[in-house]
Amino acid sequence: MHLSPSPSIQMTDYHSRRLGLSFASVGAHLGWVYLGQELVFEFGQTEQEEKIREKVSDSIGIWIRNVSYLDPKSILTFTEQGKELELFMVRLPEGEVPVFVLVVLEKGMELETRNWEDLSGQVLTFCATGISLREKNILDFETITDPIRKRMEKAFSGNTKSGVIAFFHLQDLSPFFKPMGVIKSQEILREVTATLHKETRENEFNFQLNPRSYFLFCPGETLDGANHRFGSLYFPSKHLILDYKLKIFPIDPEILQDDAKFSSIFLENF
Repeated sequence: MHLSPSPSIQMTDYHSRRLGLSFASVGAHLGWVYLGQELVFEFGQTEQEEKIREKVSDSIGIWIRNVSYLDPKSILTFTEQGKELELFMVRLPEGEVPVFVLVVLEKGMELETRNWEDLSGQVLTFCATGISLREKNILDFETITDPIRKRMEKAFSGNTKSGVIAFFHLQDLSPFFKPMGVIKSQEILREVTATLHKETRENEFNFQLNPRSYFLFCPGETLDGANHRFGSLYFPSKHLILDYKLKIFPIDPEILQDDAKFSSIFLENF
């Protein structure tokens, strides 16, 4: 079974094998995972690799703007080793960073919704775990932070002209992933997100940068107010109380427009 995770995502063998088996279980001859515009995982091999890469390169901007979640699209048919094959693309229900899965099946074979949903869960776990280990590189950084900056700019378009960003950097969760399995590992991440959702007011938003780093953007909030709100916050998860570090930064339109200042905040906590 040919598996090739991207070097930048630094994926563990355990999660690579799990994802490879997920592609194999649906009868895929080929499976690729794109995080943003970066190919981060390859299952299987094909003589049509360059043709598929060109197709993705030409189309991914349109997919990001127009494609709905979990709505498979047939984008290419070809013959290889005497078999008629068909390439499908599906967009997964990610957060701010687009995630696309490409699957090559024998022509006439279709994946049921349940299969796509099962595969989606494995892929998103792979991406979330991989992001927590990946190196900081500017391509990945910009892919993640550009949508965040735009949402912040909208918050400052009215009378509100300042606020704070609260970063929560959790303890390393990767030691739990293998013994607990994929389902329980996902439950830990969901519980962390649920805790932040409870603390998020109507005009605020939170975002998961990776399984260890989360932030909450609070327009109109002060540093003293944020310290009072979040200083005693804790993250319960099953029988654990997750340890974390809290950092709070002031933010305003001037900082948003200054690439150096804005980047320094996020790179430090990426």
